[in-house]
Parts: sequence; structure tokens; C-alpha cells
Amino acid sequence: MKVVVAIDSFKGSATSAELNQAVKTGILAAFPKINVETFEIADGGEGSMSALQSGLGGNLINVKTVDLMQRPMRASYLFIDERLAVIEAAEVVGIDKIKPNEKTIQKATTFGLGALFLDAKKRGATEIILSMGGSGTSDGGLGLLEAVEAEDFSSIKITGLADVTNVYAGAEGYAKVFGKQKGGTAEILEQQDRTAQAFVEKIKKERKIDLQKIPGTGAAGGLGGALILLGGKLESGFGKIAELLKIEETIKMADLIITGEGQMDFQTAKGKVPFGIAKLGEKYDVPTIAFCGSLSEDLGEMNRVLLASYSIQRRVLPLEEAMKKEVALKNIELLAQNVLKLWCYGQ
Repeated sequence: MKVVVAIDSFKGSATSAELNQAVKTGILAAFPKINVETFEIADGGEGSMSALQSGLGGNLINVKTVDLMQRPMRASYLFIDERLAVIEAAEVVGIDKIKPNEKTIQKATTFGLGALFLDAKKRGATEIILSMGGSGTSDGGLGLLEAVEAEDFSSIKITGLADVTNVYAGAEGYAKVFGKQKGGTAEILEQQDRTAQAFVEKIKKERKIDLQKIPGTGAAGGLGGALILLGGKLESGFGKIAELLKIEETIKMADLIITGEGQMDFQTAKGKVPFGIAKLGEKYDVPTIAFCGSLSEDLGEMNRVLLASYSIQRRVLPLEEAMKKEVALKNIELLAQNVLKLWCYGQ
């Protein structure tokens, strides 16, 4: 029997690799002969670089740059086979680096990402992948464009990984949809959207590119739009990572799949890891089970693609206690053991 385990990180609690290993430990404690294969996985947000390094190898390159508030820092990106650079936006401009407020949303810039793009080009990269999740910026990607303004990236394949399809401006644009969580007031967001609308018109006139017709240009505070202007394209974060890691080839030979994320609800079906994994399972008629920290009553499309879903919680605990790494890992280990006992009995 072969079980594939690919669980996204439980944000603020445990990494994908840690959760996968805990599930594997639980399964093997009950059934030592089961073949358990794990995949560190992400959907284009935090953890994407780690997932790709785990599956593909490569070296971390350390670069001197500035963060989203223009404070000096050093940041790393992954360089694989001397050709593919994987940059994680949150490494430089992550929202975790600030306490979002009215001042930060107006000052935060993607400028610091430019140093990583330029370094990758200097080293001969022929492809750059940017995971855009977890950004704390809302500058329309203008900082990045300014940082690389004098450079030609036309010979480099650039791909932005996003888990949203929002366009650049308007009611579904980066300012009005994501700006509030980044510290914006109604007045600030209205001003940012006016700036975004003006930029859309300028680019449409000067370059004949309509950012409003390209899904994902509003991702990461408009960073998606900047990548389009650098000649790049936008893809589903999970889809690209799964393709690079060749997960599908392993899943089609599996008997059971275990996936999951910290909080699963109806939005999970909008490009998140558990939905992508379950869809691959569905394609090859392999049942998928999801383990989560918090499980909503409304799972939407997830109810159709999953065999079952479980919360790992074993008793009532304060949130802070439940999210402690050692608690989460022990809970998911025990859950895996019990679920596999039931599964094997049923078989």
C-alpha cells in the first residue's frame, strides 16, 4: 500500500515538512510496512522556496537589499541548476515584517525585490519564479519596476505564482480588496485605487497592455501587474509547484492521499493546496483525506473532492496552546495513526 502525504504549512504553527513527517510517523507506528511518500508543498506563498529546495535541491544565494520599509537587510533566494532562480516575495516584503497601519501601507515598497532579480540575472538565470503570497506591500509593484528600470529581462522567463485572480484596479483591484488588511483607511485605499486606475490607462496607452484583462495582476498589492510589464506571466502557485515537483506522477500510483492546511473552508477550493492535491487524486481515482487545524462547516467544493476531512484537535484548548508546534504535531500524528487503522480495516 502506498500513501502520499502533502500537507501545506499550518501558518504560525508548523511547516509543511514537519507536518508531513508527523503524519508519516503516525502511520508507520501502526503499519511499518506501508510505503509513505511525503512532499513538502506550498501554494505560492510562504514556504514555496523551501518546498522547491526540498524537492529539487539548489543553493541559497544571499543578497544585500532593503525590506518593504527600506530598512537594510540581507535576503536569500534559491538558485537551481545554475539557471532557475526562485524568489519568495515574503522573504523581502513580507507582511510579518511590519505592524500594518496607515503609515506602513503608504511607505511600503517592493523596491527591495529588485536586488534579487538583478543578482539572478547577473548569475545567468534563464528563468525566475516569484512566489507572491504574504506580501505587506500595496504599491502596485512600482517599487520593483523602479529597481530594475534600466535592465532588460526579455531573455529571462519570469513566472509569478499567485493564489488569487484579482485584477489591478477597481472594485476587485489590489487596493480595495487587500488594502484594508495592510493598514489602509477608506481614504487611503481610494487614493491608491485612483493611482492604480491612472497607471492602467497609462500602460494601456503606452504599451497596449490592459492590466484589467489579466487575472492576477492585483496579486501581492499589484506585484502581479509589475511582472506582466517585465514580460512575465502569472500562474497558479500550487499548479506550478506541483508540476516542478512531479507530484502527479507519484499520486497516480498511490492508494491514498493525505493533505491539509491550517484552516480549511470554502475558500480552500480557490487554488489552495488541499484542493489542488484532491483534484489530482480525483483524476486518478485515488481517495483524498484532509487534516486541518480549523475546519469550517462550509467547505464548498472541497466536500465533493474529499473522501473525508478532520480537525486535528483532540480537546478544547485556547488558540495559542492549540497552535504550539509540539501540540499540533502530536495531534496530527495521533490522528494519522487512527485514520489509517480505520482505513486499513475498511480495506
